[in-house]
Amino acid sequence: MTSKQHADAGQQLRIAFLASGSRGNVVAVCSERDVLLVDAGLSARETRRRLAEALIDETRVRAILLTHEHSDHVAGVRVLSRQLDVPVLATEGTIRGAATHLASVQSVERVRPDEDMVLGELRVRAFRTSHDAAEPVGYVFEDGQGTRFGLASDTGHVPSQALEVLESCAIVGLESNHDVSMLRTGAYPRFLKERILSSTGHLSNDDAAVVLERLIEAGVRSVCALHLSEQNNTPGIVRETLQCCVDRSGARVQMSIARQNTAVTCSV
Repeated sequence: MTSKQHADAGQQLRIAFLASGSRGNVVAVCSERDVLLVDAGLSARETRRRLAEALIDETRVRAILLTHEHSDHVAGVRVLSRQLDVPVLATEGTIRGAATHLASVQSVERVRPDEDMVLGELRVRAFRTSHDAAEPVGYVFEDGQGTRFGLASDTGHVPSQALEVLESCAIVGLESNHDVSMLRTGAYPRFLKERILSSTGHLSNDDAAVVLERLIEAGVRSVCALHLSEQNNTPGIVRETLQCCVDRSGARVQMSIARQNTAVTCSV
């Protein structure tokens, strides 16, 4: 597999959020023949178990793409890449930041934001996000039919260029990390609250709702809320907050919420 291969037409995209949260993140992007993993924050054993549970053939995995170097996104990458015998793709900043985890990885390829790559059946483009990491990115995946999935997690806000990219997608995974009131009145130390609330922290439910409103206007028809805080959020609050956007729009939008302990699948 190289970025010089050509994407072929395949079945509709299927996205499996195998884990999402501060204890580990893995997303499987599936076409008819190929699977790309985004992040490897679980152990290799647990990732492979969840792939099997989601009925995804691990022999179809072609690469692991990293969004950034924080441990809940890279902790299992060394072992997983070796066991699946696949390359790891990441930005130069992430490669430097995750040097310890990538030290014995056989094949590490550099991702350049805003440049297209073709990986098997899927066309992929990284876009810049806003997080306290070396060079964080989200990704857009496009299948041979032109259906796009955009992933934006771990970002304190959604930059305008990232929003433009996400508006072209039919399916979006969007961070909805915390309820601001719960965070402000919760037990976290002040420095951690300030980090999360900053423009390089994590997207709140209210901020996610603002972004979602724009995405619905642009034609997004399936959204999955990501990276919910177990201390400062609840699925019920997230669903209520985001559903208001859907109801106001009058559009038919499939909404789901990614979990830490079980896989959640979506498609269009």
